[in-house]
Amino acid sequence: MLLVHIFYLVLVKSIFVHSESFTSTTHLTHLFNTEVELSKQLQSYLKVEYERLDRIEKFLDVIKDEIRQAQGKEEIYFGNPVNAHLFIKHLTVDWYGIEEIVFDDTSKTMADNYLFPSYEDYTGSAVALMRLQDTYKLNTSEVANGEISTNYKSRKLSALECYDLGRIAYTNGDYYHTLMWMQEALDHLDKEVNNTSPSRVDILDHLAFSTSQQGNHEHALVLTKEILRIAPDHVRAGSNKIYYEDLIQKKILNGNSDSSDFKSTPTIKKMDNINIKNQRPRDYLDEREKYEQLCRQNGSSINTKRQAKLFCRYRHNNHPYLILRPAKEEQLLDEPVIYLYHDTVRDNDIQVIKDIALPRLRRAVVQNPKTAQLEPAEYRVSKSAWLRNEDSPVIARLSRLIEAVTNLSMATAEDLQIANYGVGGHYEPHFDFARKTEKDAFSSFGAGNRMATWLTYLSDVEKGGATVFIPTGGHVKPEKGSAVFWYNLYASGEGDYNTRHAACPVLIGNKWVGNKWIHERGQEFRRRCSLDPMA
Repeated sequence: MLLVHIFYLVLVKSIFVHSESFTSTTHLTHLFNTEVELSKQLQSYLKVEYERLDRIEKFLDVIKDEIRQAQGKEEIYFGNPVNAHLFIKHLTVDWYGIEEIVFDDTSKTMADNYLFPSYEDYTGSAVALMRLQDTYKLNTSEVANGEISTNYKSRKLSALECYDLGRIAYTNGDYYHTLMWMQEALDHLDKEVNNTSPSRVDILDHLAFSTSQQGNHEHALVLTKEILRIAPDHVRAGSNKIYYEDLIQKKILNGNSDSSDFKSTPTIKKMDNINIKNQRPRDYLDEREKYEQLCRQNGSSINTKRQAKLFCRYRHNNHPYLILRPAKEEQLLDEPVIYLYHDTVRDNDIQVIKDIALPRLRRAVVQNPKTAQLEPAEYRVSKSAWLRNEDSPVIARLSRLIEAVTNLSMATAEDLQIANYGVGGHYEPHFDFARKTEKDAFSSFGAGNRMATWLTYLSDVEKGGATVFIPTGGHVKPEKGSAVFWYNLYASGEGDYNTRHAACPVLIGNKWVGNKWIHERGQEFRRRCSLDPMA
């Protein structure tokens, strides 16, 4: 549009300067050259404009296809983490690319009037996908080809989308996942003809560096030679080739070649008979392996002797609230003692709770053990809202039920915390009670430590999302309307370290829960103190 204005000004200027040209035919023949040049310039402009419009049209087609698949069944559609990630990508990276080529005020108006996710949402959803890969041992190709669920389907990822996932891992210094996704991008590149695909050289460049960082120097050399075959003038590849050759030569002379180090199962394809290792790095969580193994199970991992101690019964506690409708109690675990109560909340009440909580949801925070400040953390990914009994009769009714079933006072309990877990949403292993090193924890409540936890499941989850108890192998699958209850403290007031638990990442579906934390004060005559520290 700007170019047209320039052409117009040039044309007007030329007419003004040569205003006597009409008086000479010879001058008109000379001016013909101007028209030829204008024709070429306009042709170039139209080509750029058509390319611009074609890009916008393709983006619009993607959006329309997404709307067609998701409309009317949004929870099912976004219950697949791949769909959720791509949706966030469309409204961040892809949209900003379109915004740059829209010349009028359309993009600015949209940005001002509508909510958009942030770039952190985009990278966060990518990291969440990789977390799901690790926790549930998902094959990269299965994720990329939309094969992780039959009910919650997603489309296949393109080479560019795989490349983008690899780039995020690469930027985070996560070469373990970079290798997986760059290799997947390479595989997809061979199967598609698309001018928006990343270049083979770019993929190989990331692969070469990442595989060298994982200790695969021979493989990095092979990839670097492939880059130079495609692009002989690639400066970085030329320098890296010399570096890898020197490194491998020194290892051979020292009797410590790469081949002796390849012990783990290859995660990406072999090249020229070179074994490739891609070992997942250890992180800060020592119990990571046990935690993730429990998440992959369908139930608790306890022996038959322990199972024989478990039972089911109707509980009424001679409480007027439960006489006509006793609670359906099932003991799930003996250490710690975990009870599951079936059918505690009706579907209509659950919907009321969700409707109240939805506009109040904010990123969940945890208490920093050093500063006692509440802050977001990567090990807890969800949004939460706090609901008081005064907010709805439904909330007050649930509090009365909890008091009747547990025989504990709700006068000093915290408000009901509603949590909704997003893409790969999880809460890594933690304690609900404050340890002795956390002296200022819960001081604002003035009600002592968190004695017990009541956790209500407000939705079913198709895959993942279980509550697991790491020390003793407990596994509770979310069941809409049910609730689990356990004591965090012994009767002596000492913390029960067997209650260390976690919310497994949500693989498929949408997880809603309601937490009610019950504090020590006010329970003196409801749960008698014991002198035995472990009783």
